[in-house]
Amino acid sequence: MSLQENKRIVRELVEEVWSKHQLEKVGEFITGELLDEAVEHTRQFLGAFPDVQVTIQDLIAEGDKVVARLLATGTHTGPFAGRPPTGRRVTIASFRMYRLTNGKVVESWAMQDRLGLMEQLGFVESAGSVNWAAGDNERSEEG
Repeated sequence: MSLQENKRIVRELVEEVWSKHQLEKVGEFITGELLDEAVEHTRQFLGAFPDVQVTIQDLIAEGDKVVARLLATGTHTGPFAGRPPTGRRVTIASFRMYRLTNGKVVESWAMQDRLGLMEQLGFVESAGSVNWAAGDNERSEEG
């Protein structure tokens, strides 16, 4: 598959399954052992954040891999991480890398700002932000 075709597949996965919440379409984009894991993860996340919308900020392809920089926003109205709903609106940044074979995702890796999510939900106390612009790692009271 071409790089553009692989990017199209990942774009449709994000838009159809995650943003439009069409879980029944996940098999069109993901195959193998990853399929069951993806369905369960998506079902749990949509249960906690049923209005989640995922925006692709960047999509980069090379070889058989596509990397997506994503921003998800949603409202915590269902149980999450063993905690009851807070009603809080959250924004979650993440990076995902997908490996595709024959037009389907066969492997996936993710990095999410889980600490930021837990802070937004009030599950952990905010540690403040790090001021990297000044070239040091002193804590800022902003953020």
